[in-house]
Amino acid sequence: MGEPEELLRKLNDRYGSSYQPEGRLLLRKEKLFLYTGEGTRLPYDWLGLHIANIDLSLTIEGAQLLGPTAAKNTITITKQQADRYYRGQDIPGIQGEGHVILKTPERTIGAGRLQNGTLKNTLPESRKTKL
Repeated sequence: MGEPEELLRKLNDRYGSSYQPEGRLLLRKEKLFLYTGEGTRLPYDWLGLHIANIDLSLTIEGAQLLGPTAAKNTITITKQQADRYYRGQDIPGIQGEGHVILKTPERTIGAGRLQNGTLKNTLPESRKTKL
């Protein structure tokens, strides 16, 4: 993919965002990380906040960073749909294709992938609500 700044430009284009990080961007193993510490060389992949992948998919944190200025590829879902999504369920009846930023009327809540009229659940198991 190239440099982290190139990936950020592509992310901002994809989501119609004007996000500019306050910190350093690092691209490691096809993942984009944000680091805001001072003077560390970052020799380890696990340092920093994972915000996106080179396929332009966002993590929950990445969606929350880009979401406030995003004007494209965002969808607003109801609180009930958000609750279902957080439990690991797909949400049918939502048109579109590709990676999106998920919002409720109150806030940006994360990221997802639309496929064949369904919001596919992309949450890692560790982030799903257990009831």
